[in-house]
Amino acid sequence: MKYLLIVAVSTLTFAGPRKPLPGQAGNDDIEMVASPILDRDEMTQALGADIGPGYVIFRIKVTPKTEKPLRISPDDFTMICRKDGERSEALDPGQIAGKGELVVKEAARQPGGWGTMTNGPIWGGVSNRSTADGNARNTGSTVNNESDAKENPLLKFLKAKILPDKESLEPVEGLLYFPLEAKKVKDKDLALIYKGPAGRLEMEFEKLK
Repeated sequence: MKYLLIVAVSTLTFAGPRKPLPGQAGNDDIEMVASPILDRDEMTQALGADIGPGYVIFRIKVTPKTEKPLRISPDDFTMICRKDGERSEALDPGQIAGKGELVVKEAARQPGGWGTMTNGPIWGGVSNRSTADGNARNTGSTVNNESDAKENPLLKFLKAKILPDKESLEPVEGLLYFPLEAKKVKDKDLALIYKGPAGRLEMEFEKLK
């Protein structure tokens, strides 16, 4: 009897809130499981096409636990890179490989400006250009959405694999795309925050030992 009492006291002493497993989070309304893909070859395999440098992809499965359909959207998710403090919203396929030409122009310096330089069409975001003397020049951008503009072949793969934006009672799964500039990032450097109709949850990704 004394032995049983000791065991019971020990259990009460060390029991506490269970820490969520890496890549998992949930509450009474929702359960989520996710995993980051950092290797470029693995991203290509998951997506079916090469997304290019400067991105990270997450596989995610969202399971509603509500009685009524729950709205699920990529807009509910934010990624944090703890290595450099970068905080990024999930990208829409069109932000990565949109239709149309993206023309980047350098702003003129006053007085005695540099003049205006125009790059050819590129796919992706806009970045500042550096001058020969090391000073960054501000850039602006315009998008040419002419009807005859060619569609980036990557776009259809991004649309086909993205986490659907929908109301559902059933599990929903897909991919999330985020910009990532930091070098040599590991799973443990990343966190995924959900903030949507089911509340706020955070997932860490340090691998189990």
